[in-house]
Amino acid sequence: MSINTIETHVLEMIGESTTPDVFTDTDTGMEPIRDSINDAIEEITMLTGSYKLQYHLPLVQDQGFYRLRLTNGSIGWITDVFQVNRKYPLSQTDEWKLSNDNPRWMVNSGDPVDYFQIGKDVLCIAPRPSGTSDVLEVTMVVIPERYSSGTDRIKLRDAFKWAAVHYAVSEFWASRGDAFSAMDHYKKYLELLGIQTLYQSSAERVPYYKTAKQ
Repeated sequence: MSINTIETHVLEMIGESTTPDVFTDTDTGMEPIRDSINDAIEEITMLTGSYKLQYHLPLVQDQGFYRLRLTNGSIGWITDVFQVNRKYPLSQTDEWKLSNDNPRWMVNSGDPVDYFQIGKDVLCIAPRPSGTSDVLEVTMVVIPERYSSGTDRIKLRDAFKWAAVHYAVSEFWASRGDAFSAMDHYKKYLELLGIQTLYQSSAERVPYYKTAKQ
């Protein structure tokens, strides 16, 4: 069995040999480490929107709802919808606004102008297309399929690989009851991800202990 570079760095950080003995040299033996790395990849993708895919969807006359089917991974959210031949970007909206502007939006047909997402995999466009000669280019953030072998491709940007390492190491120490080490590596994960820069705590929201002594 081979292990990927992220797994190698995780094993090195927890003091394990890169030819594992505690985590045995099998897919089953490495499963706890891989579960943590997979969790990290999913969280990083959701927080950063870093893994995107373009999905081409043929229009069907008078059909306003389309189910998007991926062979690998799952849809996080749709970022853009572009009508290819017409060279027109659709605007993101929601059902409430469409109904408020035009209660008959579901029965109107013409050139699509708006879109919104329903659940994880349904795209709605309005008005319903009046023909079948065009295609939508749907850009979406995709949550990668979980990998299970050291030879599987890791769908994560190089800039975030060390963040995934520290996330997995944090989970390892947490599972061993070492809260201090777990927190130290989780802070490094947040720093590498840039979360602390994007979501800084204001002074009045910093947690602290307070007694009720007079």
